Amino acid sequence: MKTIFSILDKRSTKFIWWLTLCFLLVLAVFSTLYGDVIFLELFYVFPIIIVSWYGSKRSGVILAIVSSLVLLFGNALQSGFVAIKILSYGIPCALSFSALAILITNFRNVHREESLAADTDNLTNIYNSRGFYIELANELVRSSRYQHIFSLAFIDIDNFKFINDSRGHSAGDQLLIEVAKSLKKSMRETDTVARLGGDEFSCLLPETGQEEAKAAFSKASTLLARRMDHGKWPVTFSVGMVTFETMPADIKEAMKVADELMYSVKNFAKNDVSYKIWHGRI
Repeated sequence: MKTIFSILDKRSTKFIWWLTLCFLLVLAVFSTLYGDVIFLELFYVFPIIIVSWYGSKRSGVILAIVSSLVLLFGNALQSGFVAIKILSYGIPCALSFSALAILITNFRNVHREESLAADTDNLTNIYNSRGFYIELANELVRSSRYQHIFSLAFIDIDNFKFINDSRGHSAGDQLLIEVAKSLKKSMRETDTVARLGGDEFSCLLPETGQEEAKAAFSKASTLLARRMDHGKWPVTFSVGMVTFETMPADIKEAMKVADELMYSVKNFAKNDVSYKIWHGRI
């Protein structure tokens, strides 16, 4: 079942609708032919659940009502149409199916909110380490499958401890928020920006070579410097930007390479960006 939903997660809403309508059509045929000998009502639950989960509450209720009409029509063909069946059979089916659609949609919304909260840094409202590692793992799979390159930046704020010690943690928090906003604004929609913890940030740039990565981070560096100057925060940034032309073994290796490059900057002079193309360890 998990595999089926994993496949559906990657499909469009239009595909989901066509799939459920085809399923409903098959059920309608079986209801017409065998509705008097086989209990088919339970099977109508599945397309309603799928549409409610991947669509809207309205689409789930619409399919619930359509399913009820199909069942009522099939039942009428089998045993003859009696008006009382609308009250005793059709309406209860419609109410039950509609309630199911609403419950599934509400559960889906709560599930998504909780999943988003689990992957989001509470202070900066960008990805936390958990969410970032999931995105990085997915990018490794995509890049390996389609032979794409990607770039990964590891960012550390120089002299951040001085801000906390001299101005207090509230000032430090505001600084972190401004850094997150600057990185998010500088990157593309397809890029992933995260706060890994403390004063460490990371950026994932899919399908991005070294020259594109340099251009992207040049924009980020300019905006960061402007924001820090505006806030009178005496901090700089040590950055390691690695372009992976050969895929690392896993996310730990990818992060280790970027982390080592960043620390080479921090231990040397700080306030700089070091770029590297990675072809694998020798």
